[in-house]
Amino acid sequence: MTRTTNGTTARNLPPAAFAPVMATGIVSQGLAAAGAPRLSGALLAMAVALYAGLLAGLVWRVARHPREVAADLRDTKRVFGFFTFVAGSDVLAARLAPAPWRAAAAALTLVAVPACAVLLGCVARVVRRIGADGALRRAEGTWFLCVVGVQSAVLAVTGPAPGRGLPGTAIAWAAGLLLYAAVATLVARRLPRFGIPPRELSPPYWISMGACAISLLAGARLAHPGLDAALGPAPTRDVLLTLWVWATCLLPPLLAAGAWRHLRHRIPPAYEPTWWTIVFPTGMYAMSTTALGKAEALHPLVLLGHLGAWVALGVWSLSVAGLVHRHIPGGTHVP
Repeated sequence: MTRTTNGTTARNLPPAAFAPVMATGIVSQGLAAAGAPRLSGALLAMAVALYAGLLAGLVWRVARHPREVAADLRDTKRVFGFFTFVAGSDVLAARLAPAPWRAAAAALTLVAVPACAVLLGCVARVVRRIGADGALRRAEGTWFLCVVGVQSAVLAVTGPAPGRGLPGTAIAWAAGLLLYAAVATLVARRLPRFGIPPRELSPPYWISMGACAISLLAGARLAHPGLDAALGPAPTRDVLLTLWVWATCLLPPLLAAGAWRHLRHRIPPAYEPTWWTIVFPTGMYAMSTTALGKAEALHPLVLLGHLGAWVALGVWSLSVAGLVHRHIPGGTHVP
């Protein structure tokens, strides 16, 4: 690949480019919890290699095309995609936190947490500019990525040992829940008021479930009996169970929406990059279910979480197959 091609690719790097990293990373975590260390390690290696390449492209784009990046940060359709960088970094940090990769995990966290704060500021400015009516008209599935970014930062800060973290971590977790409620309210009000065409009912709406699941996982870490009181009030068992029930209740309508889109309206299920926004919620649901089951000594939930990890691997494999088919000769690649 020539330098020109590399530069063009980096310049056109979409804000949500790190979605495969966060998806692959969480599936790796789920497989590790399910007792498949070799397969988990293989996916981790893929996630790290992909992250390194995308990070280089992102740094090049920010350095060479700052105006285009700034324009993305002001665009309601693109700014939320940058949270995939935060979540991808944090998911890898959580996966690499055990020895001997603690230094790498700490470096990823030190990059991702400030980036999350900056992006939240950008989102606040965008929402303030478009106003309440504009937010109601434009709210959609990708908006939940800001919640994923916040809760992934909580996970990265707490590290591999539940009950560890910085003062105020539980407060950040609670703020993430309030943010989830705000986004969910906007989306729920938009759907009946403005409707949504079948083609726009795309995979990113699965992030609504993934944001809930990662909130559950972060809360389960904070609610561990070893929690340091300096972190703030720990999430209660009832809150965690409520989050799990809500995430589970979201699965049927999300599956039904996919059937309505592809079967009723005959929209071909061709590969698109947003498929990764199905992989991540599926893997996060599996991981959070396992964590809740272990924290509350509910063995059926642990088994369900382990089964979910293998389902997530299947969804990940379909996404990889679709990606490969799109780019092989005779595939459906669109420049």
